[in-house]
Amino acid sequence: CLRIASFPTSSTSALGVADKQSSPEETIDANGHTTIENDGSHTHENTEIRVSFEGLAPLVETDLHSIQSTHNHDVKSETSDTVARKQERALLARVSVLFSIVVFSVLKISPSGSWRYYLAGGICASTSHAITTPIDVVKTRQQVDPILQGKSMWKATLAIVKQGGPFALLAGLGPTALGYLLEGGIKFGIYEVSKPFTQRFLAIIAAFLSLPGLDSKVISLTLCGLIAGAAASLMLSPMEALRIRMVSDSEYAGKSSIGAMSLMIRREGISSITKGLPAMLLKQVPYTITKNCSFDIFTMSAYRILRGMGYALTANVKIAVPLLSAVAAAVLSCISSHPGDMLLSLVNAHEGPKRTRDFAKEILHGEDGARGFFVGIKPRFLHVILIVTVQLMIYDFAKRLVGIAATGL
Repeated sequence: CLRIASFPTSSTSALGVADKQSSPEETIDANGHTTIENDGSHTHENTEIRVSFEGLAPLVETDLHSIQSTHNHDVKSETSDTVARKQERALLARVSVLFSIVVFSVLKISPSGSWRYYLAGGICASTSHAITTPIDVVKTRQQVDPILQGKSMWKATLAIVKQGGPFALLAGLGPTALGYLLEGGIKFGIYEVSKPFTQRFLAIIAAFLSLPGLDSKVISLTLCGLIAGAAASLMLSPMEALRIRMVSDSEYAGKSSIGAMSLMIRREGISSITKGLPAMLLKQVPYTITKNCSFDIFTMSAYRILRGMGYALTANVKIAVPLLSAVAAAVLSCISSHPGDMLLSLVNAHEGPKRTRDFAKEILHGEDGARGFFVGIKPRFLHVILIVTVQLMIYDFAKRLVGIAATGL
């Protein structure tokens, strides 16, 4: 608020105070000049303009307070970002150390030369899951987003791209590649390494109980798959929890893997990346048993039949047999593991204390009943068939490269 006041001053006045000798006869013209008659002479006085800033004080104080608040907010934001970056670096260091300890410990207790199984398993699992990430994104979104559940796979894909752009189909690629590198190495490595131990164990049990039926190749492979699937679940559960959150929650989608994991832990605690372990076991154990065991059994049976029929095991035969066996194993593993996959998506997509059994009860008591466990199985059929076929073919080829016989021979 600006107040302007005008005061007449004499031209000879030093401080704008009226001349004491001026005549009381004064006239003010239209221009604001004062004419004073004094001994017949006229003295023109200029009007002095005084500006009062009293009304501006509150406004200035408000602006200063606003500037100070903005500065403090910026400082706090910078401090918060700095702390977040430090936490992310610390988390990355801990994950790296844990990863190194796990790899070293597993290789240390494994027989000599078994590193080849771990290497081949890690390469095939990471590669196959990474290249099928877009399909997995659509499948996961259909499982956790009610709007997409009634859509076809193609329409769901278009809806996801329209909402988040093409790169939305690559959400969770980082934790997928890293998680399945570790999971694949552990799963395939332990599966192969434990074969001699389970065979000897079953032979001893069968002799002790006088039950020769226990000394079975199928039971031995099933036991290997059980052990390998459980070990792989422990390795994969944190990465899968992170992947699902990055796919289903837009707040996490734009972050790096370490940044998203750091945010999850800060908000929900360390249990946020481990609460899906029961669901992971329900998915991975049936998946590993049906995939690895059936692949072994199918290839062994096929090669045995071909030998019995007098066919030579040429290079083409060694491609056709594992290819057909991998496709059959993919179909079985998809069906057996889908209920666990459904529960895993629901558990890791939602914040809060709800656990696997709570979601299982909700599905069973829902409108679809037991069929609710198979929501999203159509895109997962495509996903799993591609993954398992590519994975087992890469694994069979990688084993030969490192000097191991092809599966089934």
